[in-house]
Amino acid sequence: MMIKGWILCLLLLCCVQSQAKIHIPSDKNVLSEFGTCKPDYLPANFQISVWNIKKGSEGARWARDFTSLVQRSNLVLIQESMLDAFVPAIALNQKGFCWNFATSFIDNDNNPTGVMSGGRIKALSVHYLRSPGREPILNTPKMTLIEEYAIANHPQTLLIANIHALNFVSNETNREHIDQAADYLKKHKGPMIFAGDFNTWNGNRLSATDAIMNYLKLKKVVLKNDSRGRKLDHIYIRGFDTLEAEILNDVDSSDHKPLTAVLRLK
Repeated sequence: MMIKGWILCLLLLCCVQSQAKIHIPSDKNVLSEFGTCKPDYLPANFQISVWNIKKGSEGARWARDFTSLVQRSNLVLIQESMLDAFVPAIALNQKGFCWNFATSFIDNDNNPTGVMSGGRIKALSVHYLRSPGREPILNTPKMTLIEEYAIANHPQTLLIANIHALNFVSNETNREHIDQAADYLKKHKGPMIFAGDFNTWNGNRLSATDAIMNYLKLKKVVLKNDSRGRKLDHIYIRGFDTLEAEILNDVDSSDHKPLTAVLRLK
């Protein structure tokens, strides 16, 4: 059934987007930044939220949920975001937040889509990784957005990776994408968070992802109220204790539920 579903999705993508004129940005045009925040330190205890927003397609309902999520968070990692006329305007309404965006591709309406990370403090550095593989039909890459933050009263910095992993590809190609990020992250010796939409919709993918995280000495955040059938989105951490973590099951303005966790630096 999974194979049949995959084929159906590919056919639908082909029918709906066969006329799309997709543009892949050059390296110098991948990253963009907007919003205003302080060049400060993260506190030892903070809240992080992770959400695939489905391009904010639910309009006002999504904007309400997004605003609520941001207001309760210090850091927000977003997948399937857009730099259209709507999503950035709602993000800019969140006062005191800086946003970094890594463009995967630009659609035929000239709207960049990709991953977006926001914080109440300014990142020390921002980096991106373009996936080694591509999604079929549109031949588009996916992105990992990597940011470094200062932590109050701590000699090391925090490295955060926000990934939207390849989906309609083989298990091996999905693993190679996550491996690419791990190869970059392994150089960092301090605390780390690797989170996002890993597209781990089968057991092989989930096991492979968990093994990569184990190599990085990252542990998965256990979410209460986790009744998801397919677990695509995850938060992995190193150097933190989890004080509380949950899925916001009442949020229905995307086909993914937001994940949120309160972390304490060890």
